[in-house]
Amino acid sequence: MNNKPKTKLLTISLLCCGRPDTTERCLKSLMPIRQAIDSELQVVDTGCSKETRAVIEKYADEIFEFKWVNDFAAARNFQLDQANGKMFLFIDDDEWFLDTKYIIEFFKEKECVTYNIGGYFQRNYLDFDGKEYDDVEVIRMCSVTPETRFVGKVHEYIEPAYGNAMFMDARAGHFGYVYANEEDNIKHSMRNIPLLQDMMKEDPDNFRWPYQLAQELRATKNYEELYKLCKENYEKASKLEDNESVRYRGSFICGVVYALRHMANKEDEVIAIYEEQKKNQTIMDPALYSLAFMASCEYFSMHENEKCKDACNSYLKFYEKYHEDKAKFILEGGLFINNAYDDTSVSMVYCFLMTIGMDEDDYGPLVHYYRKIGWNSGVVRLNRGFMMMLLQKSAEIGYKKELRDVLNKFFVNKGFRDLIEHEIEEIYTGLTVEQLDNMKAAFRETDGQKEMELFLHIRTMEKRISSVEYWENYKQLRDILEAYAQVTVKWQRAHDNLFPSETATFALAPETKLGCAITDFLEVAETDSTKALKIIKDMFGHRSIMTDTIQALGNLYSDYVKVRVAKETDPAKFQEMYNLEEQVLRQIADLDAAGHTDEAVATYQQLVRIISDTYGVESLHV
Repeated sequence: MNNKPKTKLLTISLLCCGRPDTTERCLKSLMPIRQAIDSELQVVDTGCSKETRAVIEKYADEIFEFKWVNDFAAARNFQLDQANGKMFLFIDDDEWFLDTKYIIEFFKEKECVTYNIGGYFQRNYLDFDGKEYDDVEVIRMCSVTPETRFVGKVHEYIEPAYGNAMFMDARAGHFGYVYANEEDNIKHSMRNIPLLQDMMKEDPDNFRWPYQLAQELRATKNYEELYKLCKENYEKASKLEDNESVRYRGSFICGVVYALRHMANKEDEVIAIYEEQKKNQTIMDPALYSLAFMASCEYFSMHENEKCKDACNSYLKFYEKYHEDKAKFILEGGLFINNAYDDTSVSMVYCFLMTIGMDEDDYGPLVHYYRKIGWNSGVVRLNRGFMMMLLQKSAEIGYKKELRDVLNKFFVNKGFRDLIEHEIEEIYTGLTVEQLDNMKAAFRETDGQKEMELFLHIRTMEKRISSVEYWENYKQLRDILEAYAQVTVKWQRAHDNLFPSETATFALAPETKLGCAITDFLEVAETDSTKALKIIKDMFGHRSIMTDTIQALGNLYSDYVKVRVAKETDPAKFQEMYNLEEQVLRQIADLDAAGHTDEAVATYQQLVRIISDTYGVESLHV
């Protein structure tokens, strides 16, 4: 209980036990607030190293020590009891403010002290590069009164929570949910699960604790337990009509569906829950249309096009009306709900509608929705079914303006270009040469036309080369592979030039590595057969479709070397045998033409045996 006289407007406080680098980043980000606002900075040391303690001492006005008792609320209440400010703002030592402008503006307003509770947005990064993230509202501010306190051993919250509330348009970066491996992720959640189970026993009528436990079960991928927990608490909340219970209903029913979607053969149950809520709605709108999103995913996988379109359109109608209304999602959204409205989910729905449209030869949805996807955003996710349909139609139709406009978007950055080439690589062996030519035409007038013509030409050549069952001679195969090698180098150059690398080096693609190996082989084939054969051996593994062709090259080149050595060793004898082979081959042709096929075959077998015994090859005409 804090009964201290208030000598400051604001107390900024943080619990600290972390690494010195993250702690200093956090403390530095607070300095603009300290300089602009009548404030103090208090740090509660829950077990810092000497190095971290030294960092804290550079910034903090006061440092307090608190022995960790496995109870976050106890530590937070200790923090609160030390405050000398009328208002209390707290932050964790692994967070840092990206911008404090709106925080400073808020605390400069006289009315700031009339707010009982508030917070900011925690930007939870999903990767170590900071490219992907979720912005989540967190309660991190309150007025300081004798009644103010924290509740909960973990995922603690502030009471009382009524009165004026303010969410400041500020974001605190946070890498705390990015783990080096899945084991660390599970370990973090397993630490919280027993504490939450204790809170459920101590406070069985508070839905906050099963709600938070559901979050940890999701992190540990314990979908069976998640299903049971959410189902039980949805049924319990359905018997109550207060606003808080109705809000929790949405998260619990969406948690049920989330768990079902991660269990085998539960598609019908997912759809049944959505259809029942659509007819007899017992949850708030953000939860209902989150269910619509999840149902649309199942309908799409089941090729239920009309039902998928209906679910998608219902979802988009709600999204387009409310997606900028942050207050609605704060008040009516929550766990398992709000993620359905992030950019990835919205793009997924656009992809569903575009894919179904193309499947039905209706290009209206494609024209309408491709413009809504944030192609220039840092991270964009596209549904693979959409990619496959787009390429399927390109292979089927060839050039079409509606397709071209979308294909052109794959050349706004390197990532998209690499994505579409990867998807073509996955399917091209199942396409005909005609379909590959159509696909080449589909990229006409795009920014990647030159590169894609060469990229697809390589695959057309590979299809044609690999379809040859028998090569007549070494020279024929050598000339074709030389042409292939030249195309791979041209493509690699176009590929690298379209999106120049910041470094001087480029990674060679497998086809280019094969092309370079072929070029290296041709350079030594006439002078160093040992080296040439080693190069052929190293060609294997670059392009699986070319395996048989490389094997044929090795066999034909080996025969070619044997014949060349024989000719150089005894030219007269070689010429005599060469002429004999030509003469016998003419005789065989005459026998075959006269209908004496068996005799022709026997004569040919005898010829092969003589040449093989003499030179180790079946023919001198290699």
